[in-house]
Amino acid sequence: MTSEVVYFLRELVRVKSFSGDEGELASLIKEELGRIGIDRVWTDEVGNVIAEIRGGDNGLLLFDAHMDTVPEGDLRNWRRDPFSADVVEGHVYGRGSVDMKGGLAAMVHSTSLVGEEDADLVYAFVVHEEDQEGFGIRHVIDSLGKRPDLVVLGEPTSLNLSRGHRGRAEVLVTLMGRTAHSSMPELGENCLHKICAYLSELRDLEMNSHPLLGEGSVEPVDVEVSPGTIPVIPDRCMILLDRRTVPGETKEYVEAQLGGRVVRRRLRCYTGYEEDVEAWFPAWVNEDPSLGGLARILGGELMVWRFGTDGSYTAGEAGIPTIGYGPGNQEMAHQPNEMVPIKEVERAVKGYAEIVRWFSSLRRTSR
Repeated sequence: MTSEVVYFLRELVRVKSFSGDEGELASLIKEELGRIGIDRVWTDEVGNVIAEIRGGDNGLLLFDAHMDTVPEGDLRNWRRDPFSADVVEGHVYGRGSVDMKGGLAAMVHSTSLVGEEDADLVYAFVVHEEDQEGFGIRHVIDSLGKRPDLVVLGEPTSLNLSRGHRGRAEVLVTLMGRTAHSSMPELGENCLHKICAYLSELRDLEMNSHPLLGEGSVEPVDVEVSPGTIPVIPDRCMILLDRRTVPGETKEYVEAQLGGRVVRRRLRCYTGYEEDVEAWFPAWVNEDPSLGGLARILGGELMVWRFGTDGSYTAGEAGIPTIGYGPGNQEMAHQPNEMVPIKEVERAVKGYAEIVRWFSSLRRTSR
């Protein structure tokens, strides 16, 4: 028999919710929270869905799950329709099932297990995490009126406890040349040759490392050439780099190292709200020694993520203690044939409630 959380998860997966188009999913989440009986639920100006359970003056615990997913990519790489939400050998199948509608569904249903705790609980289901980590949760935190004491991210951890990840920067490098007729290349300066030399040097670039998060990295992900036509030697080439950072590396350091600039762009939400944003997302690590005990309570181990999360804002910028716990293998994120284990989703419902009890107990003993 399908459990309520799995039924809800399958509903979520069937709804396409790419970044900037999360409105239908937001309505579905609000409806489910109302059905469970959460009285205080609202949508803010950027489209985040926020639910609040007031408990007392013993701290504020904030749960965070993002509503958006990346696109499905080439359908020929999928064995089934990526929005079918089929159940396949004990897994819910489809785009976003791991990243991160499994954790989102479990988080929503965990609200029904929360008892008479003496801490305030806020559940934030946010927009635009996939293309601008921290954007949605920053708006939530700014609106709360007080600083959370702990943030829990529901990204996939295979039910282990994550305490950090490397940072991320999108860096645009521009290399200039001089146009000429491509039949007479000696009269111009081809910036594509400069790209080849630049990429060769990039491979040999020395990276800083961190004892827990490992070494920084940089990878080219896109090239744009102008004018990009025959028979003209191109005079401008732009390379987009994905630079993964470690704690202590600043935006200025990364820009100087790569000879480029961190990307800025205009973000538009499904509500119509627009904002200029910057593609700089700091690394972070939670060194709290009590986390080992929480991991044992949850039946898992301490770990770190390979990818980026909203923790780049909550911990990396705002300095708020942050942890991660969610169902599914992080390596399935953004992959074709993405799926999440049903047993882990069901266990995560209880796990989130257990984190609430742990937090309340920790706050009481520290008073």
